[in-house]
Amino acid sequence: MLKITLHDGATELRFNLEGKLSGPWVDELRQCWHTARSTTAGRKTVLDLREVDFVDPEGQTLLAEMHGQGVGLTASTPLMQALVTEICHPVRCASVEESHAVASAQRPGRGSRTR
Repeated sequence: MLKITLHDGATELRFNLEGKLSGPWVDELRQCWHTARSTTAGRKTVLDLREVDFVDPEGQTLLAEMHGQGVGLTASTPLMQALVTEICHPVRCASVEESHAVASAQRPGRGSRTR
């Protein structure tokens, strides 16, 4: 279950969420966001996750999409803070090929030996 409360101010549109962002509630939040964002010209949008205790993978994808569109994310519990940090500052993992190329570039040439 997820409770969504909108606070529509002069400078900010705030979504306060309470509960679990999972299952059908992900689509419900998406619909609320799409409907509300048509009225946010010139105002910032904030998603308050301080009362959220669980987010499933689809919810995480939606949060990342919303953040990518400029929505601010606020959290207070360690779990939600970690999720927000992951969304806002993703760690880019190098592929095996990239790691190998970097390691090869950092090693001195095999044919050059000093005597």
